[in-house]
Amino acid sequence: MNSCILKVIAVFFLAGICFPYLAKAEAKSRYVTLHYNGRDMLREFNDNIDLGHKLGYLIKKKNIVTVEDEVLVKLDAIMEKAEVVLDMFPKDLHIKVVILPTSDEVSQVFSQKYGKKANHIAYYSLSEDTVYISVEDTKLAVIAHEFGHAIVDHYFSDRPPYTIHELMAQFAEKHITD
Repeated sequence: MNSCILKVIAVFFLAGICFPYLAKAEAKSRYVTLHYNGRDMLREFNDNIDLGHKLGYLIKKKNIVTVEDEVLVKLDAIMEKAEVVLDMFPKDLHIKVVILPTSDEVSQVFSQKYGKKANHIAYYSLSEDTVYISVEDTKLAVIAHEFGHAIVDHYFSDRPPYTIHELMAQFAEKHITD
């Protein structure tokens, strides 16, 4: 009985450490479940995603009513383009995207989850199937890079070595606007 109580306390303790960074709002699309804290953060995130002419054209015919709709359509377009660039189309690809205000907060989440210090503006957690990204550092290349990691992670039944993972994510980042 005491071990059960200790487990419950541990869960609440960990929740107190990690959950302040998790978002209060959630929205789903074909490829992502988006978590964010408030409309202002979502608007800034949306404003920072410049798809350019080619990718922007892909979303023109979509039914966009709200900022949330626009963000989801943009993220799906980036994911689809990254799949084309990598020529990898994993079945049932769906990930979580958590947007945080600053890179310091992204780094804090990474440090809390992995016990390592890092200066990340974004990262893809293989174990959580989640991209954590800083709103202030959001841009097309960063999202494409992290989505590249997600695609590679879902495509192979046996995970490739980290260096291969990273090279493929860099390839997606570099060629996203081609």
